[in-house]
Amino acid sequence: MGLRRPEQFSHHFAKLREITLHYVREGAGPALVLVHGWPGFWWEWHRTIGPLAAHFEVIALDMRGYGDSEKPDPSRIELYQTDRVVGDIAELLDHLKIERALFAGHDYGAIVLHKLVREHRARVERAVIINPVVPGFDERYMSAAHFAESWYAKFHQLDMAVELVSSSRAACRAYYGHFLSHWSSDKRLFSDEEIEIYTDNYMKPGNVLGGFNFYRAGQRKTWNNLDYTISDCPVTFLQGLDDPCIPSAWTDLVTRWYTNYTIEYLPRCGHFAMREQPELVVDRIRRAGRA
Repeated sequence: MGLRRPEQFSHHFAKLREITLHYVREGAGPALVLVHGWPGFWWEWHRTIGPLAAHFEVIALDMRGYGDSEKPDPSRIELYQTDRVVGDIAELLDHLKIERALFAGHDYGAIVLHKLVREHRARVERAVIINPVVPGFDERYMSAAHFAESWYAKFHQLDMAVELVSSSRAACRAYYGHFLSHWSSDKRLFSDEEIEIYTDNYMKPGNVLGGFNFYRAGQRKTWNNLDYTISDCPVTFLQGLDDPCIPSAWTDLVTRWYTNYTIEYLPRCGHFAMREQPELVVDRIRRAGRA
């Protein structure tokens, strides 16, 4: 499959109450909303958007603070809480006149979908979640035993973090390239061109800080009371067996919060299933859409 660069997609903007969201829209059929993670932006789904657009109306958005979406006041960390992203998505559906949709999310997108299926259950047909992050995850992730993988979450809290990472293109490329390679099963998976596209994104004004502010907001508050309730939403969870960021054993937490779910463990797959095994991800999303 050839590489589709960002400029080869159709770009749109939605002016919402608080911010303006950027999204890519392609295809026709039932609505499918793709929610990215960190380190990422809408383009992390680039290998799946085209194949999925043959079956769905695909909407791949940039969360607030990311990509080409608006960056709220960076000094107001509360504006970067994932609860706000949930509200943005509900507003985006209203803007697009979509009543219900299938959703797929990854990494931070997994947190957003955990919240969305509780706060806006009527808007969600089903969900496909890559790398489940649910209540109880935080304690394990930030534990001393996992520090070799979670150190960056603390680094993002530092005032100098943005200055260091954005000090030069080389520094930016090295930082984000590290996670793209280290969190993948195949450490050479991402091509130089792909890493350059990620670097292009994070060299845009505000994008490094926008992503880091999600960690700063999460340090204060990740979960609300509704997040600690059990959901009956049909969810397909996908977890790479070679993911050093989110160990597959941690999927035991899913059973506390969902009653209608499946978990599939992917061999030879790390953190980025939509890039590492795009055909499988497309197939599982299609199956969810047919259920």
